Amino acid sequence: MKSLWQVGLPQIIRQIKSGSVSIRRRFINYIISAIALVLSLILLFLSLFGIMNPTSTQIMDTLDTRLLFYADNIERDYDKAAAHAISFSAQLETEIQNYLTENNLDFADLKNNAAVLSALQSELYDIIYLNMQLSPASGAFYILDTTVNSRSEQPLFNGIYLKYVNLYSESTVNNAITLYRGSFSTAKEGNVTFHSGWNNEMRTDFFDSCDSLFADGKHYILSSTVEIPDTWERARYVYVPIRYQKDDIIGVCGFEINDMYFQLSKKTNDDKLGQLIGALVDEKQGVFTCQFNSGRYNAADSESLKITEKNGSTIFDFGNEKCIGKTQNVILGDDTFTAALMITEARFDALVRRGQMKTVGIIFAVVLIMVAYCLFMSRKYVAPILRKIEQIKYSENDSEQLNIREFDDLFDFIEKKSSVQEEQLQLLKATKQAAEEEAARAREAYEKALREYELAKSEFLYFSDESKAGIVLEDYEYFLNNIKRLTPQETRIYELYVEGKTTAEIAEMIGIKENTMKYHNKNIYSKLGVSSRKQFLRFAALKQIQDKKGKLNL
Repeated sequence: MKSLWQVGLPQIIRQIKSGSVSIRRRFINYIISAIALVLSLILLFLSLFGIMNPTSTQIMDTLDTRLLFYADNIERDYDKAAAHAISFSAQLETEIQNYLTENNLDFADLKNNAAVLSALQSELYDIIYLNMQLSPASGAFYILDTTVNSRSEQPLFNGIYLKYVNLYSESTVNNAITLYRGSFSTAKEGNVTFHSGWNNEMRTDFFDSCDSLFADGKHYILSSTVEIPDTWERARYVYVPIRYQKDDIIGVCGFEINDMYFQLSKKTNDDKLGQLIGALVDEKQGVFTCQFNSGRYNAADSESLKITEKNGSTIFDFGNEKCIGKTQNVILGDDTFTAALMITEARFDALVRRGQMKTVGIIFAVVLIMVAYCLFMSRKYVAPILRKIEQIKYSENDSEQLNIREFDDLFDFIEKKSSVQEEQLQLLKATKQAAEEEAARAREAYEKALREYELAKSEFLYFSDESKAGIVLEDYEYFLNNIKRLTPQETRIYELYVEGKTTAEIAEMIGIKENTMKYHNKNIYSKLGVSSRKQFLRFAALKQIQDKKGKLNL
């Protein structure tokens, strides 16, 4: 390497300065230098703006698209569970009222009356069982503000709590049921087994704050993720109040959605990213409680979980592992939760590295192709020129040199030709200039005629009765004033619609799915204040005509 620098490079530089380098070598050197400069500028630009590796952006875009459907699925399932819970409560209220009326009892008479409470459980069991089958949940329960033992040191409350055991699919039809809370006779009459953590009655702090929880017309509540007592499970609860004579709250009923059911019902994957990690997250006093569609993360310590935002993505830090993804707020009941989709940091880094290797491979292939092209062009065009110069080379060389051997010889030869050729050349230049001037005048006349035609056409369309039909000036002014509110993607879609493209063609051209296209259409219509595709295209056409008219007047 040292000898190459000391002998080879200085010699090449001196040859270039002295003009002794051949045209072929100069051609190859200049082209390769230009390629190297352009590639360096491209790489520098990509590095400065953080887009050196587009794979990370593609991953985030994929997660964004998948998250839209994932969040909708969560909202749909929990709204469905809430609707069942409200119906569940109404059925219980009716049955409890009928039972008390038929037995000439008041709700207060139930306290410390074990026989009556067991009989009431028998009456209500079928309602619990049926609603549990219908709702997308892992368990169902009701709790009444009464007990068979009011002298207990810790307040207990009477009711039934049924749970599925050994869930193996989202469909719960063929899963066995167990009695988690309820009387012995209830299990015997319902022919169900006892849960390993079974107790006759339940503990709850619901009645301490139930009136304030369901004030202002709140219909249902989705709880945070909590541990189920006497079990290894965690769950969220969808619950609604049970009222006595449509007034006082005497109980609560609802459904359990445990981690296992969430895992089975919220699985999602992508063709390129593989299995995705989904979650439903809520935060209280800086502590996050989550349910994941993976048991691996449900078992993590939620108190040590840290969630941060970075470069438009969300980082879930579990301490010994990190996940990278996207989040979206969802409204469940009157509370805001967060739906999330993510992949592990290791998987993300592997995909990014794969993208980097692909990018490097493409750049390397482009360089090889361009170098091969330079060599081909040199042989195809430069070599014949050199051979021709050798044929016409003249021995004398008294004129000014150009520092390129072959061209110096060629121009020495040309300068010694007769002056007739020079005059002919001047005549040809003059003829060419006259032709160019005539062409310019013809082009100017053509453009003027074209402008006049476009102006006449636009004025005809603008003032035609058909184009004015249905145009409300206020709506059209609102349309014009809000075009600038469109995002770059929405502006691109708007322009393609103006060009006459269909929705399917636009989705294919910009590489998005049909549902995403519908989402953009909805945003465009909303921002521009139009209510239909016909109104949108009419306003866009009118604006295009006015724009052309303004340019032609200029």
